Amino acid sequence: MPNGDSKNWIRFQITLESFFFRFGHWPSEIHLYPSFIAELEEKFSAADFGKIRSKIRLTPDAGNPFLALDDMGNRHDYRLSGSVAPVDIRGSAHTWLGVGEPEYYD
Repeated sequence: MPNGDSKNWIRFQITLESFFFRFGHWPSEIHLYPSFIAELEEKFSAADFGKIRSKIRLTPDAGNPFLALDDMGNRHDYRLSGSVAPVDIRGSAHTWLGVGEPEYYD
């Protein structure tokens, strides 16, 4: 896990991919640090940030960041479970979101 600026982007992808791996579909909501939501808005163009928001609800929550949920009560909490997705699923989250990787300088 990188320790630089990109660590939250990587946790974001791991949380989404682990949810997908566990439940067979993508979550409808993810709780994130408010500062990371602002970072996503800064790193992506307005169009790409709009794509992300059209796929998943970004809920500001400093107390439970990286918690993915769906409307059926399924949940994956990165802080408790980490990654459960196999390595070969990596990259699927940003493909599903329809965006490229943001630029970080770690």
